[in-house]
Amino acid sequence: MKGKTILLSVSLLIISCQSAEVEDPNFIGRDKEKYISAKEKESKTLLKEILEKQTDFPSFKSDFSMQIQTFVPKKDNVYLDGKLYFSKESKQVKIQLMDSFFGMIFTELIADPNQIQIKPTSTKEIQTLPMGDILIQDPNTGKKFAIPFPVIYEYLTGTYVGEIQNPKAKFYTKEARIILSKPDGEYEYFFKDGNLDRLELSSTKRGLKAIAIVKTKPDQIHPPKEITTKVISLDTEKENVLILIKLKKSQMVEPPINTFRF
Repeated sequence: MKGKTILLSVSLLIISCQSAEVEDPNFIGRDKEKYISAKEKESKTLLKEILEKQTDFPSFKSDFSMQIQTFVPKKDNVYLDGKLYFSKESKQVKIQLMDSFFGMIFTELIADPNQIQIKPTSTKEIQTLPMGDILIQDPNTGKKFAIPFPVIYEYLTGTYVGEIQNPKAKFYTKEARIILSKPDGEYEYFFKDGNLDRLELSSTKRGLKAIAIVKTKPDQIHPPKEITTKVISLDTEKENVLILIKLKKSQMVEPPINTFRF
């Protein structure tokens, strides 16, 4: 992958036996002929309808499970568990990654809108880089695959609400789509009944396309029930990885301040 990434090297549990398939969404992509300025009346009407449906994205903590389905050189499944914390006030997210077999924490991650910090529990070293992809490497095979963390972060924190109000955003009002060009690529937000249903990223700088779709409960839009992410290499147009994150036991509480420290 092109561009800066955070390398997370961990011992992963890889299972090649029969496993549940991760949903494989298609990339819709931008229709360049149908977008209008944020200043247009139709754009303002759509934005107002969306903003009226948004929650206030309160703080929460949750357990989660993660399935990573890889395809090269062969199809494999990686399973992880973890804990997730979000502070509405600071917009910080903390993730503790655990192996599914022993339940031991092997890596902690703290992210805000600008940066990601990663600390393996086996060392005192903290790696800090701008918000971007997390590049996971399996030390047993040397295989690497990128998790496009910005699209996951925007879902978990609701920061996409600010992005769609950017005056530089473009609107495809007929299909409730809003696109914004950022330094690291084009982000397109797809809405259904006023709620974010899908987020697509196309990044020449990073050499990838990414899709993130969300499943929620009727009575709980935030945090989402599931996030499915697909990553595609721009050079081959073949999928690199599918990632399914399932949140469970979510509680709407403010994590203690010291949660966001290593």
